[in-house]
Amino acid sequence: MSEMGADSDAGDGASDAAPQSQIGNRKSQIPPPPAGFLFLVGLRLRLLRNHIRAFHRASLLKAGVVGTGGVAFWVGILAASYYGFCFINRYLGHSEPELLVETLLSMFFLLLSAMLLFSNAIISFGTLFRSDETAFLLATPVPADSVFAYRLFESVTFSSWAFLVLGVPLMAGYGLSVGVNLPPQYLAPALDELSRVGPEAVRHLAVSSVTPWYFPVVVLAYFVPFVIIPAAVGGLAALVLAAYLPDQVKRVLGWSVAAGLAIAVSLAVWIHGAIDTDSMFSTRWLHGILGRMNFSRSLFLPSTWVTHGLLRCARGELAETGYWWLVLASTAAMGLVVCWAAGGRLLRKAWSRSCSHTSQRRRAKGAWALARWAPALRLMVGKDWRLFARDPVQWSQCAILFGLMGFYVLNLRSFAYHSGRPLWRNLTALLNLTATSLVLATVTTRFIFPLLSLEGRRFWLLGLAPVKRSTILWSKFLLSFSAALGITVPLIVLSDFMLKLSLATTVHHVAATAFICFGVSGLSVGLGAVYPNWREESPSKIVSGFGGTLNLLLSVGFVIAVVVLTVLPYALALRRLGEGTVEVGVDALWGMVGTAALSLAAGLVPMHLGLRALRRLEF
Repeated sequence: MSEMGADSDAGDGASDAAPQSQIGNRKSQIPPPPAGFLFLVGLRLRLLRNHIRAFHRASLLKAGVVGTGGVAFWVGILAASYYGFCFINRYLGHSEPELLVETLLSMFFLLLSAMLLFSNAIISFGTLFRSDETAFLLATPVPADSVFAYRLFESVTFSSWAFLVLGVPLMAGYGLSVGVNLPPQYLAPALDELSRVGPEAVRHLAVSSVTPWYFPVVVLAYFVPFVIIPAAVGGLAALVLAAYLPDQVKRVLGWSVAAGLAIAVSLAVWIHGAIDTDSMFSTRWLHGILGRMNFSRSLFLPSTWVTHGLLRCARGELAETGYWWLVLASTAAMGLVVCWAAGGRLLRKAWSRSCSHTSQRRRAKGAWALARWAPALRLMVGKDWRLFARDPVQWSQCAILFGLMGFYVLNLRSFAYHSGRPLWRNLTALLNLTATSLVLATVTTRFIFPLLSLEGRRFWLLGLAPVKRSTILWSKFLLSFSAALGITVPLIVLSDFMLKLSLATTVHHVAATAFICFGVSGLSVGLGAVYPNWREESPSKIVSGFGGTLNLLLSVGFVIAVVVLTVLPYALALRRLGEGTVEVGVDALWGMVGTAALSLAAGLVPMHLGLRALRRLEF
């Protein structure tokens, strides 16, 4: 009996030990925090590798367009940066060019850091609290701090690649302008000057290079910690808001973006007040600008650290370069440590509160014009508008793009463009119209083209509703056309006003803008119905397909055609008039007729094809 009791006790002990050993094995399978983060990043890199392989198998049209456009953009930024810095050295060399370059670069990096902060806060909120992947990851054994660090890594990647594309050629142009230490007559030469003094310039170039060979490597080394700092602040702000103010996150982010744009406009107006157009490029003019922009050179700003380090590196001062990089890197590391700790403590709480909070439903007060004659169309437009307005990730990008355009337009008089000859003022207005229209073509491709595809598998609900499919399509066109008019027309009117153009010219430009809005809206909505992607929920992935690429190409080609048909003949007519009174001539009227015909074709033909494809769908 005693042996049996001993055996039973041993069996009970073994049975108790088995679950404990299983629990111990399970705990041993849970990766430590750094390993969990590295594991998730490895999965993301594997997905990136698969996307690159799929890109190689994609159409040659898409690869050629992306490659050619990227190379052309880099070369353009590099050339503009080089000649811009050469212009400073040539025409402002008598009045502290070093201080001017330092101030301009400090202001540039300060504005970029502000944009990165807002974009990272918005993207972090979307990837953390509006993603099914986050819910899945929080249900796995991966620690919460690793999940937050992984999402922060994604945010840095998505928001900072454009900064790298813009910043690297900009600083490369500065390095060339410093290294090419030519005499004044060789700086920023014209084509005829270059052919005349080419051999001599090459000889000076070979003997006067002072920029070190490692300057591009240092630029990349500085950019990595620089983009991490605003990303850490933005991600931490999104986490804290979701944890303690879950009902007000979108409102706070939206008002923060609006406040940032208001501050930028106020700074532009304040700096513009110090500019004396009667003494352009003089010492007094330069000191007036630098005095107002001196705040951007504060040593408490990371943008100043980047500027100091890169300027010292271009001059070959290695010790100063290393010092400022260590200051930047240590601050970035401290930000990552704080984010890691905050993610482990607050992520699950913030996720739970963001999923459980309820928002008050607001009803529109009053009825607008469409309610009387097209209630179904009004409801569909309202639905799409509310979906767009509720997502800060979407509308904040539009606000930043067109906010920068408005910032540029408000500073047109800073360099006395309004006091030039009529030909040059109209040419500047033409370039502004072209730039605004190209930005509009990009925005409609990015946001309007995937609207129908985003209905996804829920489209059968609309099919059961007492709404015609043509109403669904035309509602998206109306939303795109009205939003495009509301954004671009004020920009064009403000641009012509700042350039002091005549009323006839302004009306002509507004009409061309309206036709462009009609055409790009029809292209985006119509082709979105012809080439839908019902399985994908990411707008960026929908746009990256064949339909989105084709839509972008056709939209850009349409904008260029409108500029050639409408605005260019008008500008040529102004050239014939010289300094005389500006009148709308026959050339402009014929160009407007051609623009109207082209815009109707570009808007209505894709809408017809899209409606026919939509009616053939079976849901």
